[in-house]
Amino acid sequence: MKAILVELKNSKFTYLINIIVTILFLLPFLWIVSTSLKIPSDITKYPPSWIPENLTFDNYSNIFTLEGGRFITFLANSAILTICTVVAVTFIGALGAYGFSKLNIPFKNILLLLIMITLMIPFHGLLIPLFSIINNLNLMNTHLALVLIYVTFQLPFAIFMLKNSFDAIPSSLREAAMIDGASEFQNFFRISLPLIWPGLATVAIFSAYTTWNDFLIALVFANANDMRTLNVGLTNLAVGQYGTDWGLLSSGAIIGFLPIIILFLFLQRYFITGLTSGSVK
Repeated sequence: MKAILVELKNSKFTYLINIIVTILFLLPFLWIVSTSLKIPSDITKYPPSWIPENLTFDNYSNIFTLEGGRFITFLANSAILTICTVVAVTFIGALGAYGFSKLNIPFKNILLLLIMITLMIPFHGLLIPLFSIINNLNLMNTHLALVLIYVTFQLPFAIFMLKNSFDAIPSSLREAAMIDGASEFQNFFRISLPLIWPGLATVAIFSAYTTWNDFLIALVFANANDMRTLNVGLTNLAVGQYGTDWGLLSSGAIIGFLPIIILFLFLQRYFITGLTSGSVK
């Protein structure tokens, strides 16, 4: 009986800690939502208030009409880059991971180690030579340049994650398929790939989140007005020479936040499974 009471007490304490941590994480988001629904005078009012005194949705309507609706162009650019990057990273990463997991590649372990080492290289250290390469290839201010950069830096993680997923698939399935006359590509597309959906979902969420929220790469390699992404474009719209429009900035942040939340809600049941795939055999 004493052990049960202790366990219940520990369980309640754990729930209390989780609730407190959740509230702390939600506070910044709730403050942004509150700011996006305030008029300018209420935003700078002291002491600040959580509940808007003069509730308004003007910030959400104004952001779509400002400068001829340029915010829609920023959203479209981010959407195009994110979709292209997610598709490329998941497909190429799956091909590479399958090779490292199931095929007899010469020096496979060394190659995999080299790929993993690239995860420790900071992007900022490669920014100048990468800028020189993209500029010499005449790819500045193009979607292709940004997609190539995103895919290059996200592939090592994708290969690592998906290799664990492929490792969890029994080799007997591949051997049976090969005996029945299936080619390596048929085995990959028809047998192995459908079994690693959790891993693919995890990589897709990681890739989408990283690409959609990027600021530095888009700022350096796509500085033309029509090529700016959501984060860069929103900053240019809301932050001016004479101050920052916090209401506009907050409403744009909320709008930009929604696609990733929706994506995660659709794929969340696969996310944890994908993170832990291959950890237990």
